[in-house]
Amino acid sequence: MAAPERGGWLWRPLLGASLSQIVLFAVRPAASYAGLELGADPATIGIIAASFAVLPMLIALPLGAFAGRLSRIAIVPFFSGMLLIAACIVGAMATTLAALIVACALVGVSNLGVLLGAQAWISRSAPAAAYNDGFGWMTAGMALGQAVGPLLAGFTVGPVNPTREGISLTFSLCAVLAVPVAAVFASGAVRRYGSPGSDDAAGFGAILRTPGVTRSIVVSAAVLTSVDILTAYLPVLGAQAGISPVVVGSMLAVRGISSMLSRLLLGPLGRRVGQRVLLVTSVLGAAICLAVIAALPAPAVMFSALAIGGFLLGMGQPLTMTAVAVALPARQRSSGLAMRLLGNRVAQLATPLFAGAVASAFGVASVMVVQVAALTASGIWEAAVRDPPGED
Repeated sequence: MAAPERGGWLWRPLLGASLSQIVLFAVRPAASYAGLELGADPATIGIIAASFAVLPMLIALPLGAFAGRLSRIAIVPFFSGMLLIAACIVGAMATTLAALIVACALVGVSNLGVLLGAQAWISRSAPAAAYNDGFGWMTAGMALGQAVGPLLAGFTVGPVNPTREGISLTFSLCAVLAVPVAAVFASGAVRRYGSPGSDDAAGFGAILRTPGVTRSIVVSAAVLTSVDILTAYLPVLGAQAGISPVVVGSMLAVRGISSMLSRLLLGPLGRRVGQRVLLVTSVLGAAICLAVIAALPAPAVMFSALAIGGFLLGMGQPLTMTAVAVALPARQRSSGLAMRLLGNRVAQLATPLFAGAVASAFGVASVMVVQVAALTASGIWEAAVRDPPGED
């Protein structure tokens, strides 16, 4: 098998994934404003929001299997970047709700392809010892993109009130930003696979039965939904405790900055304490921090808990990427990473519905308690299972 690509195994997926997140998180609010401008009611706005996720959920596994059969992974993120350009152009020109929904669905699909391709790019072209560095830096860049995107939309949609021109400008700028997303993946440098083997025939069931893969998917979903729950319910918990919105916003910003920092430091931390120890510690530590927030909703306590918890939560996504990539043979990695992405998306759709029901019945703090239970259970599962030597 060829040597890793020099200089490109990190910067290409880092830049491509980060820019794709800027585009996605700028298009999302712009699409809602566009829907309102086109006369959408609240239910239709919900359909527009769901369109970003539904189609990607349906194609995640087939796309992962397709990527796994390719000798050059660049095909997936490159053409996904091209599709992202086209989707943003459609959004800029949309004059009907149907066209807008199509544009949003295509943005979701292309974003999935870019992220899957970026993760597979690192898993194929980086040495295994550098996975934590690569996935850590990539997800840190994605987090930055998720912060920049809404700011971009806020400035361009309309400084005071949204306008049709401002909405079109936002989509058009996103189309421009999508050009380098495709361009950075326009390379044939990523190594080819070795000679075909029995790995080609492995199905999704076999992948899930591979030691460590299912646990990583569950841990990833628990961590991601914890961040979503914090974002959605911390303002409500803060309001009940008499904490102002600006303070709550500052708390969430602290959480985000801490998560970015931990991802930048993930490589050195992983080498110092070990992959599994770091994953278990981060998940169980984050559970403790959420429990503290639910039990003691005082500003000083919450700031401290979110600073520590944010640092720990930031590790979960890149660590589970590494765990899946290391556990699987080369030809199964794209499918395994796609299954991890699918698990995240399913959890992101189901968790808010469940959280809303729990909050209605038992109060907002109970949502945090449920998430603590999910983190604790996944962390204990990860800590308790010992896979056969050489298989995880």
